[in-house]
Amino acid sequence: MPMLESLHVAAGVLWLGNFVVTGIWATRAFRSGDERLRRFAVREILFTDIIFTLIFGSAVIISGLALAARLGIDPWQTLWTRDALAIAIASGVLWFAVLVPLEIHMERRARADDDAALTRPFLAWSILGWTVTLALFSIIYLMLAKPV
Repeated sequence: MPMLESLHVAAGVLWLGNFVVTGIWATRAFRSGDERLRRFAVREILFTDIIFTLIFGSAVIISGLALAARLGIDPWQTLWTRDALAIAIASGVLWFAVLVPLEIHMERRARADDDAALTRPFLAWSILGWTVTLALFSIIYLMLAKPV
């Protein structure tokens, strides 16, 4: 079980770490005013988000469900696991339905060298992305406190 727990924690660190680090460097790139840097940032946002969110987000959910099964916990009947899953699922739906389309839109604008059209969708992506990130950090509290 220590290996599964280690995988769960490592995947969570990489998943949430990607959100925080991407949000910071992307904001810095946009604030720089350098059009080339902004276009590069947009391309990398999409790339890193798909790699880290898809792979490590999935790994967190799968390893968490496996840990619950090993411990005999019904994840939908236990408050802290149910709430953590609800937050993760809602965040995933928001990511897939809103954030990824915004990222694709920004990436297309960047390829067309339409830097002026990047600011508004980036602002929306940033606000929503930070909101999702904060919500996901609440899962750490749930995993540690295990409220009943």
